[in-house]
Amino acid sequence: MRRKGRKQKEVRILPNVFHGKPEIISESVQKYFKNKNPFVLELGCGNGEYTLALAQKYPDKNFIGVDLKGSRIWTGAKKALELSVTNAAFIITKADRLHLIFNNPIVEEIWIPFPNPFPLRRSIKQRLVHKRFLDVYRNICLPEAKIHLKTDDENLYNYAVKVIEDEKLNLVAATEDLYKSDFYKDELTIQTKYELQHLNDGKTIKYVCFKFQ
Repeated sequence: MRRKGRKQKEVRILPNVFHGKPEIISESVQKYFKNKNPFVLELGCGNGEYTLALAQKYPDKNFIGVDLKGSRIWTGAKKALELSVTNAAFIITKADRLHLIFNNPIVEEIWIPFPNPFPLRRSIKQRLVHKRFLDVYRNICLPEAKIHLKTDDENLYNYAVKVIEDEKLNLVAATEDLYKSDFYKDELTIQTKYELQHLNDGKTIKYVCFKFQ
């Protein structure tokens, strides 16, 4: 608990981590990157495995890990600084506030790796593929932006596919077993801490990708 508290304090003074009012975060992000390159977001980023791996692979893009818990972000933010990954940053905020930070369509891709599936009916609105979040993504994403979901949870996978169908979105890819599919290559081989845990538990990794147009 003491270590977690230390991380909570330290992460808020790191130069690549932003928090506070949306307008302050928005201004800070622009000052940090100092370019007009497209943005890629990792939602519920935790340690920021996708943010870091993608930032190292694509130096001409800006990558931002988003998580409500500063103590989770600490590891990824520290590692980015240690490795001098200057095109990666982190934001401490809720995903449903992103439209207040990015007030125009500038995001070209969103990754949602292993989010909380919120299995109870009363918590469905908290799922990061619920319509209320899709409305947020729609406001910040470029027309051809892709949204990727990786999960071990069958209910969340099925829910995502149904939402895509109900909302008449463009389904790009869907598989109930990523590792046995043709999609398992390139960025999809990046493994998060939770993905490795799920694999060790013998779970199957599922994947969905969709676009608004």
